[in-house]
Amino acid sequence: MGASFGRPNAMVVSVMGDGSFGFTCGELETIGRHNIPLKMIVFSNSVFGWIKASQKTGYGERYFSVDFDQTNHARVAEAFGIKAFRVEDPAQLDQTIKAAIAFDGPVLIDIISQQLQDTAVPVSQWMG
Repeated sequence: MGASFGRPNAMVVSVMGDGSFGFTCGELETIGRHNIPLKMIVFSNSVFGWIKASQKTGYGERYFSVDFDQTNHARVAEAFGIKAFRVEDPAQLDQTIKAAIAFDGPVLIDIISQQLQDTAVPVSQWMG
C-alpha cells in the first residue's frame, strides 16, 4: 500500500507466497475500501516453503509446523470486494496477467504452484 501511495502514477505489484498472504490478508479490506490499484500475486503451495527448505537440508527432513491446507486466496480477495483470478494451469497465466494489468483497481492472482522445498532455495545458507 505504501508503495502505491508513494508512487501514485506507477503500477505497483506485490508478490508473495501463501504463507505471507495468511499473515497479511486483513489488509485486503483497506485495499478494497480505498480502491488502491495494487496488482497482487500469490504463489499458493500450501507450505511455508523457505522454512521447510531449511528444515529439509538443515534438519534431515524433520519438518515442524510448515505445511497447511490449500486456501482459495482468490475467493478470500473476492470476499473483500477485490477482483481476483485463480490460475491452476500454467497455460492460463499469460492471459490472466494481461487481464489483471488491464483491470482498473485492485486485483489478486492466486497461482497454484509446486512446493518450494523441492526447488533449489538457498535458505539454509541465509539462516546459518
